[in-house]
Amino acid sequence: MDSSAKKQKVQDSKCIREFQTWWTEKYGMISKGDKAVCVLCSGTVVCRTSSVKRHFETNHKFFSQKSEPEQKELIASAMKDRNKQSTSMIKYAGKACHTSAASHSAANVIAQQEGEFLKEAWIASLFDDFDNKDKIIQRIKDTPLSRNTIK
Repeated sequence: MDSSAKKQKVQDSKCIREFQTWWTEKYGMISKGDKAVCVLCSGTVVCRTSSVKRHFETNHKFFSQKSEPEQKELIASAMKDRNKQSTSMIKYAGKACHTSAASHSAANVIAQQEGEFLKEAWIASLFDDFDNKDKIIQRIKDTPLSRNTIK
């Protein structure tokens, strides 16, 4: 290797590896952190024009064979679909938060019942196969289940 070859400095490399906004229209890439994400396949690529172009031409040959206006239209459609997908995911996550809150509320009610709820659930189905079911149920009912049982 030639010892006189100069190495590229990291500072110079940073401006080369920044996301370029024109990649969105031409190659269907959006910025996500320090990577470029393809809206067509959700693949990630390093922010370099050569990498973005290579990804588009190898993974999306169908798109690269289309004319430029058709490419722009298909990429815009994919962007629109991606935005719909993320919006619906946000709505779903919001619903999940409500169900988690309801679950915590139910757990709180069960905890406030001091075990009576669990005792009745056990009694309802646990000892159906036993001959002395009545005696077992009576013993369970007589067992105290509260935080004041042990002091």
